[in-house]
Amino acid sequence: MLDQEQELRFAKARRGAIAREFAHLNPEQQRAVLATEGPLLLLAGAGSGKTTVLIHRIANLMKYGRGSDSPEVPERVTEDDLRFLEEYAASGAGDRARQEALCRLEPAAPWTILAITFTNKAAGELKERLERMLGPAANDIWASTFHSACVRILRRDIEKLGFSSSFTIYDTDDSLRVVKDCLKDLNIDEKQFPPRSVLGYISRAKDAMKLAEEYLADCERAGDFRLTKIAKVYVEYQRRLWEASALDFDDIILHTVRLLQQHEDVRAFYQRKFRYVLIDEYQDTNNLQYLLASTLAGGYENFCVVGDDDQSIYRFRGATIENILSFEEQYKGCRVIRLEENYRSTRHILEASNAVIRNNQGRKGKELWTRAGEGEKLQLYTAMNENDEAQYVAARILEDYSQGRHWKDHAVLYRMNAQSNQVEQAFKRNGIPYRIIGGTRFFD
Repeated sequence: MLDQEQELRFAKARRGAIAREFAHLNPEQQRAVLATEGPLLLLAGAGSGKTTVLIHRIANLMKYGRGSDSPEVPERVTEDDLRFLEEYAASGAGDRARQEALCRLEPAAPWTILAITFTNKAAGELKERLERMLGPAANDIWASTFHSACVRILRRDIEKLGFSSSFTIYDTDDSLRVVKDCLKDLNIDEKQFPPRSVLGYISRAKDAMKLAEEYLADCERAGDFRLTKIAKVYVEYQRRLWEASALDFDDIILHTVRLLQQHEDVRAFYQRKFRYVLIDEYQDTNNLQYLLASTLAGGYENFCVVGDDDQSIYRFRGATIENILSFEEQYKGCRVIRLEENYRSTRHILEASNAVIRNNQGRKGKELWTRAGEGEKLQLYTAMNENDEAQYVAARILEDYSQGRHWKDHAVLYRMNAQSNQVEQAFKRNGIPYRIIGGTRFFD
């Protein structure tokens, strides 16, 4: 049995021995991987390897549990074990099996880890990379989108809210069709109340946890004629979903939060189940997603959120950047780690982006940097209008092509699909072949 000073040395050596396994990561990435306990805010700049950090962090949790982040020392540890581990931490030499056995401290079972990201594509990449690193055990990790995780919870317990567990899920097109039917049957003009706009109001009401009848009562009390009309559509919309035993995308998260808040047995089950909760793209979470994540993490409070306050672009969809900005206030004593080394861009690009981002209001602050060298200087062209812009792009590509570059060496990025119109016309006029990635050609 070790004395107090030896226990401190052992905990330090254990952390050092585990750190050797992640020596290929940069210092801040390594800190994030080894910080397993309590709330953690990872401010991850663009191209800073945050997915790599998430994957290695999960690997550390499954292999070593609390080993890298706890002062606790098992009673069975001897002075010989201490000497061995200190030597291993210093040189990496020694029996690997013994090192792993000494460094493990309550390894996390895969099904006790919840890792949520925003898109199916991102969740698929996370699962694939976890499986490559961890093997078949990775399949038991709850690595999914918010909606996928909620559907699993609802299939098990939604009957407690009066719904059938065999509910169907309506996508956005289904929801729009139902809203259009409601408007027609309520004799409300679609031109004055566009279906997509009405659906947006319904979505925001659900994000505020306002059920249809409550929302209608609030609107009538406020005397707002337009909102009262929308609220009546909301009531009818929900009635039709109920009759069809269907939930829309917002319902999936709304009813999961209601289930967790109203049924202590369900809440306790999942708070005991999930030892570690990790949320990616936290800057894009809305009110419901925040309530869901914080509730699920409420058992152990091993709550790791990853995000970039400079990349919040979904306010129009209900995202609230305050979730990431106020995380330190909500979780006193939380650790903050900034991932600022960029692996994607050259120095000129990062200097330009840092200069622009520095002017953002409401940000935590970070400065991206790279070892990738200076790279080419950026060129800025201010076009008179969209026709001038499209012709400039075409002229640059023709100039490069005449100097021996290939058509495929060029990419044109635009913000909205409608912007491809002028660029495509310019390409057709100049005989430049092109294809649209992830969308439809304007002329199709």
